Amino acid sequence: MAGSPAQVLQIDPKNELVFEGPFVDVVTSYIKLTNPLDRAVGFKIKTTVPKCYCVKPSNGYIEPHQSIEVAVMLQPFNYNAAEKFNHKFMIQSIIAPDDPRPTMEQLWKDAPRSKLMDSRLFCLLRLPEELLVEPSRDLVFEGPFVKPITSVIKLINPSSHNICFRITASSPDHFSITPSMGVLSAHGNSEISVVFHPNDFDLTAKNRERMLIQSVIASEGTDPKMDQTVLFKEGKVTDYYLKCVFKNTGIEERIEVSKHQVASSKPPHDVCMGKRISKS
Repeated sequence: MAGSPAQVLQIDPKNELVFEGPFVDVVTSYIKLTNPLDRAVGFKIKTTVPKCYCVKPSNGYIEPHQSIEVAVMLQPFNYNAAEKFNHKFMIQSIIAPDDPRPTMEQLWKDAPRSKLMDSRLFCLLRLPEELLVEPSRDLVFEGPFVKPITSVIKLINPSSHNICFRITASSPDHFSITPSMGVLSAHGNSEISVVFHPNDFDLTAKNRERMLIQSVIASEGTDPKMDQTVLFKEGKVTDYYLKCVFKNTGIEERIEVSKHQVASSKPPHDVCMGKRISKS
């Protein structure tokens, strides 16, 4: 939050909690919290969708130079890859006062807002065979923007089937993508070069640039010579969005576009910043 002091806890993972399905049973992910200070630190963990998760422990003290592991348990639900997910966790901490140490309830009741430290984690839900995209949220282009700037997307196929992909930019005149379309063999990967051309691009405006990464799994028996356009038309397509971030020397111009999944139906709760659309 704006005005909050910097987080003193070391948090692993730093940005995302990954939950891998199928989601017919409880799926657990872990957060490691480390206190590097010579004083105890109090913490508590909150989520935007408390009915979806069980968190143990959800609060407590971390002694100096100690670590704890927090189990985050996603409850079973009917997963739909077409759904939009927007689950988040907030890790809040405060340096514990000197003895006598207050109870957790009293600690947070008396805590001044100016002393609280906040960190956020986003949730990513995925099935084992879905295409992996790195980076998972932000595609960063670092200036100065006096010449074309290149950033790289890595695509990973964790499945035992071929996956066809294609990538498009929201402003194709300002980006060139190589390759923009292709096939990932089973358990294969590919690096995609994305070049940003800054000519006539207003970095001071509230632009909303994004990359759309579409993929479709080629099922067994699919003709390997089938035109990819046909496969995308007839197959179950997953859409994944990356937001573009432009960082300049002395200026950070963030052009943020939410990755989103366009839903055809909604599960019990919304979860996650990576968004997918499945088209049958």
